[in-house]
Amino acid sequence: MRDTHSNSLGWLLDQELGCVEGVEYAVLMSGDGLLQARTQTIGQEDAEKLAAVTASLRAAGKAWDEHVGGKGMCQLLIESQGRIGLTTAAAKNSMLSVVTTGPEADVGLISHHMVRLATRLGHELEVGDRRPAADGGTAT
Repeated sequence: MRDTHSNSLGWLLDQELGCVEGVEYAVLMSGDGLLQARTQTIGQEDAEKLAAVTASLRAAGKAWDEHVGGKGMCQLLIESQGRIGLTTAAAKNSMLSVVTTGPEADVGLISHHMVRLATRLGHELEVGDRRPAADGGTAT
């Protein structure tokens, strides 16, 4: 298992989102839920679980968007009693997900930082498509 915090994107998530008031942790994942990077404030195993759950929510969001005749899903927001979760498209085939420290977090400010990071560094956040090893790709 590779450590997704020690890579350059983990450091970047710490720098750009880890210092934003109200952010508890952030993860970057492929569209199908493969964890690419995480902040130091979430462990590897928990980050992998969050990435998988987020991919499921993204699929549900896309289905909802198609049902209502939308023009493509941009962002998800989940509010629970103790936390808020925000997920946004980061680049081709990738998503950025943030969990707040509590329900009183400034969602507008956090969302602004997420979109700014995705816009500024979209090419670095891009995740390639996974292909089965039998097709000549790498099974990651």
